[in-house]
Amino acid sequence: MGNRLPDRHPNRDFFILDVTNAAPKDDLASMEHPVFSLSVKPDTRQLEYEHNGRRLRVVPSGKGLATIMDKDILLYCISKLVHDLNHGRKVSPTVELTAHEVMVATNWRTNVSSYQRFEDALIRLRGTTIVTDIDTGDYTQTRGFGLIDSFEIERRNDRGEASPFGRMTKVRVTVSDWTFRAVTGMEVLSINTDYFRLRRPLERRLYEIARKHVGEQTRPFVIRIDTLQKKVGSSSPLKKFRFFLKEIAQDDHIPDYALAFDGDRIVFTRKGRGHIHPDPGLPLFDASLRVSPTAMEKARQAAPGYDVHALYENWKRFANAQDEAPRNADAAFIGFCKKRHELEPMR
Repeated sequence: MGNRLPDRHPNRDFFILDVTNAAPKDDLASMEHPVFSLSVKPDTRQLEYEHNGRRLRVVPSGKGLATIMDKDILLYCISKLVHDLNHGRKVSPTVELTAHEVMVATNWRTNVSSYQRFEDALIRLRGTTIVTDIDTGDYTQTRGFGLIDSFEIERRNDRGEASPFGRMTKVRVTVSDWTFRAVTGMEVLSINTDYFRLRRPLERRLYEIARKHVGEQTRPFVIRIDTLQKKVGSSSPLKKFRFFLKEIAQDDHIPDYALAFDGDRIVFTRKGRGHIHPDPGLPLFDASLRVSPTAMEKARQAAPGYDVHALYENWKRFANAQDEAPRNADAAFIGFCKKRHELEPMR
């Protein structure tokens, strides 16, 4: 169980190759909160989570809660929407795709059982209801909604006639307003493609926590183990959860980030940055390098064709290497993108 999944599609040859060449994307709200079940079996529990006065309830459908493995489909939809935005295309909440391209991009098998799993995942995503007051973009929502709004599957059987048992030829997924607002509000982060090779659901959830709270920083993210358990949405007893964390820390399969124990706390650090002493008083983000959604849109116009989120990560590395923080992060980032486009315009 400790090994990563194999890279099942090392030679990607499908028509959306340029989407997967850009880093896949995840939305900040679902990275922060335990929206997806970590169970590999049908999970019919109602999840509840409260932090800093914010309450979140996740209510299952008859098929159970959507799992973090089901989330792969939503990650692909988010990535495709961001890709279209980066190329100046108008986007809507409805994403057209094929099951095969999603499976290849997210490292699924492409056998018959995977197509059934794909449909079951869509049903769970549609049926799982979120009741929350999480901030997304310029809004605060207190309402119930599905993880996706709707889906449509077109099939064709061997005789060329539509059939409920035929091969999937086209899929349309309409994402929720919550997700669409996160995409258009630039509240997404690039993730490592090796995320899709993580075998254990808890490893995937821990990667999301590390990606959001550590990112590219040299500063660690320190959190109490009992708080982390609530944050990831684990239902295991605390003693067993601690055991799982030790296994994962020893295996060291989470891409880009390492876990270490510091008494009753877990320290997340960026790999390859040397030893960093934990300091729980440090801020979780370097606020001086945060840019506004308006700046992200201007950056996209300044560097057409580029993945603006990948450029943002490059700029943060560049800015962190300077002696002083930029006085105006928005202007500095836009200038960085203009220079990149001047030196290497996308063909």
